[in-house]
Amino acid sequence: MKTKVLVSALVSVLVASLGGFASGTPADKAIDKSDNVKLVKSIPYSGGSDIAFQGKYVYFGQLGDDGGVRILDNSGKVPKEVGFIQCPGSQNDVAVVRPGLLALGYHSGSCVGGPPGAGVRLIDVSNPKKPKFLSQVELPGGNHTLTVYPGTDIIYASPGGLANGGGTEQILDASNPKKLKIAATFKPNPTGCHDITFQRAADGDTMLAFCAGGGEVTIWDVTDELAPVVIAHGFTPSFFPHAAMPTPDGEYLVMTDEAFVAHDCVGGPTGSVWVYDIRIPQAPVLVGHWGPQRGAAPVGVTDWCTAHNLNFVGKTRQAVISWYTGGTSVVDFSNPTLPTEVAYFTPDDSDVWSAYYFDGLIWVNDLQRGIDVLKVKGLKTK
Repeated sequence: MKTKVLVSALVSVLVASLGGFASGTPADKAIDKSDNVKLVKSIPYSGGSDIAFQGKYVYFGQLGDDGGVRILDNSGKVPKEVGFIQCPGSQNDVAVVRPGLLALGYHSGSCVGGPPGAGVRLIDVSNPKKPKFLSQVELPGGNHTLTVYPGTDIIYASPGGLANGGGTEQILDASNPKKLKIAATFKPNPTGCHDITFQRAADGDTMLAFCAGGGEVTIWDVTDELAPVVIAHGFTPSFFPHAAMPTPDGEYLVMTDEAFVAHDCVGGPTGSVWVYDIRIPQAPVLVGHWGPQRGAAPVGVTDWCTAHNLNFVGKTRQAVISWYTGGTSVVDFSNPTLPTEVAYFTPDDSDVWSAYYFDGLIWVNDLQRGIDVLKVKGLKTK
């Protein structure tokens, strides 16, 4: 593990010394961005996947033969890489269970200190320079995304929304990190969830889960974390609902469409985001839609421009959204019927898997570029 970190650091220093970096980005790559966006730091690598946050640490999943988890410390003026967990394999989705305990979901691969397989691993990251494998659970077909039920050691492991592993949601208990176990299972539809988001309903009492995957989005009452109940289903105008996240006030739901057959980055309906009024969660109502307005319509998988992951900035209705080759956007849903873009960052080699707001910055994990850390001037959190 130390050798891996050292080699990565030496490569970065060498490229910088040869003039390949102006602000941590390759000099021969153009960046299209709004004037209010500043690039704070870049760490180049390939295979960027999901991101998780806890305290001063940011965890970047990396898939592929050189994959694992990169750990950044955000306590200084500029984020600094302080650790790497070597876990070659596919997916490498990350989630923080509690401080010092990281969950890693994968379809295949091996990890330092643990056996190969497909499922979910728990890793002690209390000392980021010396991570320790604790336990793992094997799952049919592996795991695509992870979501921790708020305030608990319960992890929802989603199969991917394409009937992988029988389309069954695995509900895991990590209360004993050395013995991760399956506590319950749930099958909301034939294909299961691609991703899940938890949030309390606008009434402030009911805990809801929003499951995107297959051909629909479903809303569950998960007040009992081990016994979900579907309360709404079958609504989506999109090709493949990838993620669905409510606004912080719980009144509206923003859904991303991962259109992996037809791609559209000129404001058309394919691959964009959709907005639903969920003030009555049992009866969602479509109220809005938005897609990027820049560039020509891409052709081919290499120009895959489609909505992917998102989160909201503080308690606002401004969402950070990743678009693969479309880069990263900040979109304001204050008027859900007419969303507006307030910031964007699109290098010509973009292939953004994840982009999220955390601790005053936007953190980008790119399949081609690696990590980009952005500062957006004037971005409000309340």
